[in-house]
Amino acid sequence: FLGIGGDRLVLCGRVAANAKEENIKGWWGAINDAFEHADVSGDKRAIRSNGMEIVRFGPDPQVLGAGAAIVNAVSPLPSWASVEATAEAYARYASPSQLGEDVVTPAASPLIRTQGLGRFRRGDLIHRLLQILPDLAVAERASAAGRILARERDLTEDQRAEMISAALGVLEDSRFAEVFGPGSRAEVSVAGTASRLPAGLAISGRIDRLVVLPDRVLVADFKTNRPSPQRIEDADPAYLRQMAIYAAVLADIFEGRQIEAALVWTDGPKLMAVPEKLLAETLAELHREG
Repeated sequence: FLGIGGDRLVLCGRVAANAKEENIKGWWGAINDAFEHADVSGDKRAIRSNGMEIVRFGPDPQVLGAGAAIVNAVSPLPSWASVEATAEAYARYASPSQLGEDVVTPAASPLIRTQGLGRFRRGDLIHRLLQILPDLAVAERASAAGRILARERDLTEDQRAEMISAALGVLEDSRFAEVFGPGSRAEVSVAGTASRLPAGLAISGRIDRLVVLPDRVLVADFKTNRPSPQRIEDADPAYLRQMAIYAAVLADIFEGRQIEAALVWTDGPKLMAVPEKLLAETLAELHREG
């Protein structure tokens, strides 16, 4: 228990009845040691108060005499207390991948697990492989991927083989070495707003792969669409908004470092850098949409 008044500090704790004073640590030991220091004025003594024996450190608190008058003082309210607060706009939270009226994410069918793989299920499983496998030795990745997908008992062997091939094709490609190299991080949560985003917009999302270097930051997102586009300009506008928002938030977090954004397509596989000009144009469109 800790109680703070205008002229005293009251501490109360529980100590075993047979505990020796020199063995008591925590708040008691800290206070005891402080008042025994040569540079600290005030003494330590046992007194009785309200029927209890207590230990008091330092001087006794000031006590008013029997004839002392009690004066009720009323302080005037400060001027700001009567001023109505300015209304503030509430932040509009959104997932970077779901911004834009043209983005429609249909609900997954409950029959997906028995009737077929489905677009979203395949993507989720490949994402899982790309999240886990980079931390394993190269020689262990294929067998580990097999064990991971073996838990999905409704998959066919051909489906498992195709997804393992897609994931390993990305990991074994030298163009992606930096994305999956030492110091890279998977599934990095990011939330908040940024100076380059429209006012009132706050985002909450998860970056598939993040690499923080002394002079630059690389943010990459995995895409499993088939077929993948041939040019970054032909990518889904929702993907470009997603990367532009991530880049804007990271630019505030890692001020002074170059922010590089890229899409990693498992179909190919391909690594597509998103040029700064395209990121800027996408952000400008977000501002126009409000």
